[in-house]
Amino acid sequence: MEQPHVSVVIAAYNAMPYLTRCVESVLAQSLPPDAVEVVAVDDGSTDGTGAELDRFARLHPGRVRVVHQESSGGPAAPRNAGIELARGRYVFFLDADDYLGPEALARMTAMADENGSDVVVGKLVGVGGRKPPTSMFRRDQPDADLYASRVFWVLNPMKLFRRELIERHGLRFPTDLRTGEDQIFVTRAYLHAAKISVLASYDCVYYVLRDDGGNLTTTVRKAPRPAGGTAGPLAAMFALVCEHTPAGPRRDHLLTRLFGVNLQRALRGVRREPDPERSRRMFAALHEPVARWYSETAVAKLPAIVRLQGELVRRGLYEEAVAVVRYIARRRDALDREGGARPVRWLAPADFTVEGGRVYAHYPYFRDPRLGLPDAVFDVTRQVGARSFVRPATVTVAQDRRDSRVLSVRGRRRARLPAVALELTATRESDGRTVTVAVPPPAGGQVNGRASGTGTGGSRAFTARIRVPQPGIWHLALRIAGNSRSELAVQAVRVESTNPARALLGWLARGGGEAVRPAS
Repeated sequence: MEQPHVSVVIAAYNAMPYLTRCVESVLAQSLPPDAVEVVAVDDGSTDGTGAELDRFARLHPGRVRVVHQESSGGPAAPRNAGIELARGRYVFFLDADDYLGPEALARMTAMADENGSDVVVGKLVGVGGRKPPTSMFRRDQPDADLYASRVFWVLNPMKLFRRELIERHGLRFPTDLRTGEDQIFVTRAYLHAAKISVLASYDCVYYVLRDDGGNLTTTVRKAPRPAGGTAGPLAAMFALVCEHTPAGPRRDHLLTRLFGVNLQRALRGVRREPDPERSRRMFAALHEPVARWYSETAVAKLPAIVRLQGELVRRGLYEEAVAVVRYIARRRDALDREGGARPVRWLAPADFTVEGGRVYAHYPYFRDPRLGLPDAVFDVTRQVGARSFVRPATVTVAQDRRDSRVLSVRGRRRARLPAVALELTATRESDGRTVTVAVPPPAGGQVNGRASGTGTGGSRAFTARIRVPQPGIWHLALRIAGNSRSELAVQAVRVESTNPARALLGWLARGGGEAVRPAS
């Protein structure tokens, strides 16, 4: 067989029956048969995986090469063995549970050839309930900026790599880690790549959740773990990013992922560890890189609950950090039980404080004098808006029958969330003039003026009336009191007359059937 264009490396461990579909998807690629080879490494399987690979090798001599080795306990060693055997211009790593779309390799290699790409990230599609990352797959990106795009948010190895990049920099999967070895390999490749491309216009990799829960990464987690637990990969990732990227916005972009994703996973591992002493050692291993590489500007981009965890790890507060992980689990369970109260993509606290137009979440240790954490850690102003507390579908607008300048907005607050103080604003389109009134608090409940979001009792229905001073097109919006960035646009209303009698005659002329004149 001539030198193939692409080598597909499959690390396989007890992968039946998924392995058959995986290999068949590679052999059925739209590229010419001699352009694709399969390098499969059986990592000590006991379920017939090795025999199935040997069957494919007999059916496709030269195209399918198989290596059998003793179980290494993880995917790193078999992937490295595959790299040594790969002959293609490009290398693609495919887990034995997953499979490729028919044109995946043709499209990815074409993108790499056309753009000189060292790495091509193909679109992932979840199967069986598995949820791959999606934010980086909104459009094709021939030249994705590592420091501005979302490619750093997809660090699994199922990508197309130029083999020359792998060999030039000696890229291999670290074998001393039970988890996270793929992220370290991909991060090194990203940092050394001259160009990274994203192929979002085709479903390249079908990312399968196995019925038996035996996906390679899950199986690896059941193996004996090193003393540092999940902290080892995180420390290595921090070092990689910070040693290769100078301090500044570019580094912060990458650190945002490490704090927002990797640190959260590591803390859940600390909490799940049944051995208290080992749990503390795992936390100490997290504290060192977080304290060393902490960046206020990187963390500022993250949700408040994540900032809180980062601050606690930074300060080395083990008990408090574990307590917050438990709080997150309890709060999510409570929100699920209460009917999916998920108005925004973040963890809604049980209460808020609103001061000076800023909104603060009552997460654990908010204004706890013992810890003295800054209010900025709990600031959720960017995350919340009136939409978080009002059900948009219930909001209606009506004009007064006798005075068209008087507009009434009715709606319902969201159940089981704090009744924060709200305002109704009307802004004239022609000159930006704005009128503001307070939305009455829930009947039978309370909101503590502008200072607090406490109060969850009483009726959730509200009616707010506002009188605009002049004719024109007026844009109505609801917002958290004092916070202009939290607006929920309601409706644009055309007010034609300031004369109550003329407004009434106009309403009667329309048959009394139109409560409000929309602007369009």
